[in-house]
Amino acid sequence: MAVILRSLPEFKRFLAKPGATIQVVRNTFMDRQPEPTRAAYRDRGMYAPRAVQALSKKAAVFSLRGFPGTVWLYWDKGARGWRFQGDTVTVPLVTGLGAPDEITYRCSFAEGYEPVARARAPRRSAAHEEAAPPPP
Repeated sequence: MAVILRSLPEFKRFLAKPGATIQVVRNTFMDRQPEPTRAAYRDRGMYAPRAVQALSKKAAVFSLRGFPGTVWLYWDKGARGWRFQGDTVTVPLVTGLGAPDEITYRCSFAEGYEPVARARAPRRSAAHEEAAPPPP
């Protein structure tokens, strides 16, 4: 199943599904840093796939695959300016250090996991149940 995101509520619904994973594909703040700083960032797993560990109304907590620790992503009032395109989410970074920066995440499901759309059973009223003849 392809991930298509168009809004923050869709992104939250995606994160609530088992197997939801995000991965940094671009971080303009880190792109401007010297190579030793970028290498240290990579060594700490900051570009590793992130699996949802916990979800609240205002944030998600991610575990970094293969690395200890967690990373938080907040969307309270700071969610303004987020852009959604297909399976990517671009989040503006407010660092106060020079040019505006942003992080782009690619959203997917964990390898081997494909969510199944839930089949909805038709609703039947109690009056309808009583009027139906008993099975033979």
